[in-house]
Amino acid sequence: MTCSEVHDCLEAYLDRSLDRAQRAGVDAHLTTCADCRAACETASWLRQRTAALPRQVAPSRDLWDGIAPRLARRQRRYAIPLSGLVAAALLLVASSATITLWLTRSSSPAVSAFASTEAGYLSATLELTELYARARETMTPETRAVLERNLEVIERALGEARAALRSDPADRALEAIVATAYRRKIEFLERATLLDRDG
Repeated sequence: MTCSEVHDCLEAYLDRSLDRAQRAGVDAHLTTCADCRAACETASWLRQRTAALPRQVAPSRDLWDGIAPRLARRQRRYAIPLSGLVAAALLLVASSATITLWLTRSSSPAVSAFASTEAGYLSATLELTELYARARETMTPETRAVLERNLEVIERALGEARAALRSDPADRALEAIVATAYRRKIEFLERATLLDRDG
């Protein structure tokens, strides 16, 4: 099997839904290809981290009683509300994931391998960003400020790593740095989201 063929059936491989011959072909390829083996390990890691995430999060209390009076006396403001910023951030992440998936289909197998991996990270980050946006609403201003500062550092490191990889897309060391930065962001968002549940 080629790298491209392995990446096309990686999800089915991890789901254990391939027939015996296909599975044997993937297994044989993974024993000889370090890049595909790393992609498989990353995809498996992502599945484990996101498997327990809820698909929907209900608010911890009914918020309408506090919202309705505000709507009645609402004045025109030009500041962008937090929900708008969160929606814009989610749109940016979703767009980035879509572009990455498109590039996966149209680029070389080596580039496709990491583009596919990055799309998985972006998907997980998108889900966790939604949960974090809801959780932060119930946090104290001090806690929010600390978390936002830390998230900004992580975002900056991820942005710099991705920019470096765009300059040299064949550099495997840079791919590993980008993957590590994504994992750090995912783990941070997981912990930050759990703060609200623990508190």
